[in-house]
Amino acid sequence: MLTDLLTKEKINFTNRKLTWQEAIELAAQPLLDKHEIEERYIKAIIDKVEAFGPYIDLGLGIALPHARPEEGVKKLGMSFLRCEHPVKLMNDDKHEIKLFIVLAAIDNETHLRALSTLTKILSNKERLGQLLAATNATEVEQILLEEEGEK
Repeated sequence: MLTDLLTKEKINFTNRKLTWQEAIELAAQPLLDKHEIEERYIKAIIDKVEAFGPYIDLGLGIALPHARPEEGVKKLGMSFLRCEHPVKLMNDDKHEIKLFIVLAAIDNETHLRALSTLTKILSNKERLGQLLAATNATEVEQILLEEEGEK
């Protein structure tokens, strides 16, 4: 399920120094390119972070940017951006993010299976370390495939 959502063209890396807003925009761009979200979905994520704080920070340098399905999601999707330079969410040193995984859910249930696998990966220190050390999409895909048991 996760590997169906997080395909090579939706896995990106950057060595640019980004603001947290730029990082969310860049992380979500593949979903926009694939017509899985509308531009307003990205704006909704940024607006929500500005209004509610760093709710997308999962800890350990990982953020899960998302908003409500009705705020511009066309199709279930997920994208991945690893930043070489940590991004300070809300410009706060306590919220340094290196990995942005954007979730576009069409409802409250469809994405749960993908999130379940993702949670398993992110809670495994070795797998998380592999994701944070990955340098290309093929490496990320391999980690996801191994976790799904499809070696």
